Amino acid sequence: MKKFKNPFSIDGFKNLFRTENLKEVYQLIKAFWFDVFSSFKKGAQEHTRAIKTSLIICAIAFFILSLALLKFTESSTFCGLCHQMDGYMESWRASTHRHVGCTKCHYEPGFLNHMRGKWVDGQVSLAYFLSGKSPSKPHAEISDLACLQKGCHKIEDLQGDMIYKNVAFSHGNHLGELRRGMKLRCTSCHAQLVQGAHLTVHEINCFICHYYKAGPKGEEECISCAVGGCTSCHVEPKGDIKVKGWNFNHQKYIARGVSCEKCHINVVQGDAHVPEGKCVQCHNEPAILTTKYTPQFMHKNHVTDHKIECADCHSQIRHEIGSILTFAHSPSVCDRCHSKEMHLTPRELYRGSGGIGIPDSPSLMFTANVDCIACHRRSEESKAALHTTKYVERAIGEACVDCHGEGFDDALKEWKVLLSKAENETNQRIFNVQKILFDAEKTMGVSSDFKKAQNLLNEARHNYSFVLLGKGVHNIEYSFKLLNAANNKTEQALGILDKGYKPQEFKTKITCTTLCHIGIERRTVPFNDIKFSHETHVMGNGLKCSDCHSPRENHGKTFQKNCAECHHGKKIKKVKCEDCHVNVKKLVQGKGGIGVKERPSSKLDVVECIDCHRGVPEKKKDTFDAIKKRCIECHDQSYGEMADRWKKTPEGLLKKVAPKIDQVRKEIGKIELRGGHTFVYRKLFGEAEFNYNLATKGNGVHNLEYIEELLEFSNNRLDEAIKLLSQRK
Repeated sequence: MKKFKNPFSIDGFKNLFRTENLKEVYQLIKAFWFDVFSSFKKGAQEHTRAIKTSLIICAIAFFILSLALLKFTESSTFCGLCHQMDGYMESWRASTHRHVGCTKCHYEPGFLNHMRGKWVDGQVSLAYFLSGKSPSKPHAEISDLACLQKGCHKIEDLQGDMIYKNVAFSHGNHLGELRRGMKLRCTSCHAQLVQGAHLTVHEINCFICHYYKAGPKGEEECISCAVGGCTSCHVEPKGDIKVKGWNFNHQKYIARGVSCEKCHINVVQGDAHVPEGKCVQCHNEPAILTTKYTPQFMHKNHVTDHKIECADCHSQIRHEIGSILTFAHSPSVCDRCHSKEMHLTPRELYRGSGGIGIPDSPSLMFTANVDCIACHRRSEESKAALHTTKYVERAIGEACVDCHGEGFDDALKEWKVLLSKAENETNQRIFNVQKILFDAEKTMGVSSDFKKAQNLLNEARHNYSFVLLGKGVHNIEYSFKLLNAANNKTEQALGILDKGYKPQEFKTKITCTTLCHIGIERRTVPFNDIKFSHETHVMGNGLKCSDCHSPRENHGKTFQKNCAECHHGKKIKKVKCEDCHVNVKKLVQGKGGIGVKERPSSKLDVVECIDCHRGVPEKKKDTFDAIKKRCIECHDQSYGEMADRWKKTPEGLLKKVAPKIDQVRKEIGKIELRGGHTFVYRKLFGEAEFNYNLATKGNGVHNLEYIEELLEFSNNRLDEAIKLLSQRK
């Protein structure tokens, strides 16, 4: 074979591209690869088994590595590698979803949806990796299907109402109906908001939706303008609550139809408007920024389709009960027309501050946040005026009745009479002391004692003027304290001017019967199942209010245990047992129930109450065992067993009916909370509850047969109600 020149030399390079040389090069390369292929083929034939084994091992290793890599990329650890995810990861770890993987929620259910999500995330991650850029605030959209998939939240679990922070919430009403013309999704409420709580319900979005444009309407703050009103969310507060050391119960005010905003004023701050330029934070396309869109389109595109947080566009709304000091300085209506100085003295008197010589004493109505317009109502004749809103100058008694009930209009009249008399007396005393002081100046000159007396008189005049200008009815108790202080200061001034004069002390107080319960000492009122006569007890026996009633701080409570101290024992003959124990009397007589025939007890007119309850004259409460023993003494041993049956049978029947009573009451309450009609269910429930209460209060041992009929009727009525309620669903 011909030997080539060095191909890296100039001559060798030229010689390489000659025709005969190219053929020789081709043959060399061909021979080389033929030898390589022959050697590979021979090696493959000799090591076929080893090659197959190696390929299988590599395939398995690749498969395992791919699975591990795929699993790792779906883990929360991988999701948290990016530094901009730190805040989201921290909130996730502190949430109730911390045991749920990220992709479980962020990918829709189904294999294809899962792979589609992986493909999209892979492309986005690759783009960020290659470009070195990443979003400052990642945004994710979670489908409702992800929340409702198997193993998570079931549709059945979302039926009916639930209580969220003392608010009755219905998933069906929010997800199944259009709210403000838009369709909500799970993440409209369960959101990732600025406070960092992961998929947690926060009031920000609730308030924006419910109170958007629900603030002042030109006349007064109208909470009813909000979506659904107060009662669409808030359930009736149960029991007593503490307000500045005083017990307050909502129930009696709700029963009278007193609106929430009479006391809970200024509870909404903000209007949730969309600030100018807000759209520019996300969009920079001129076509989008200059086009006018309807609210329906904006909400569908942002809330329904792409889950933009309400708070991202709307300004914040606050919904809370503020400090009572706020209300005294900023009434919801008056300040819109008048300066704050116009009614400054009545305000200060209402909040119980500004007097000399006595501690601050706010009105209880001020403590309960009652606003001016609760008493100073809008004048009816002014409604014809188009651009004015006129309120009556004087508080009217009708306002007292609306909140507190019948008879409280007399309280306002009584206050005015008492104040007028007290003011006149104080004014006369100040005038008399002023005259004495004037005469003293002529005789003793401006001495130190004269100045002390003059200062005391000025302080007395200040307190008197404060009551007069502040309209004392705004805080009747504080007004009398001020007048007492004024009178005492005039007495002290007289004592300084005349060393032989002994000052008297004024301690005029407002009592229960002059503060609120005007004329109650002459009235008969319902008490449990009887009619109670105040006249007999107060005027006849000289009892005080505090003998039966709790102190004002726990107002409204009555001590039933005190009744026995008078009516049991020596005075028992003056009051018959059935005068107080009305339900026991009905049960023994076998009448008073609904839907059952009269069935008198066999004990009627045979056994007297005192025959069984022998401990009453000694003011001792008889135990059942003691009463059973007396049955045996009068009859025989079998009557002891009979007494046990009389006691156990009604108890068993009551336990059977009680859960149904609670169930139907709860279901009716839910329907009423949503504004539904409940007359049919209420009628059945009312009849059942009436008989149930009669059986409970009357005590079954007094007439077992009648009790059984009463509770059987109740049970049937409740079954009917439960059946109708189930059909409604």
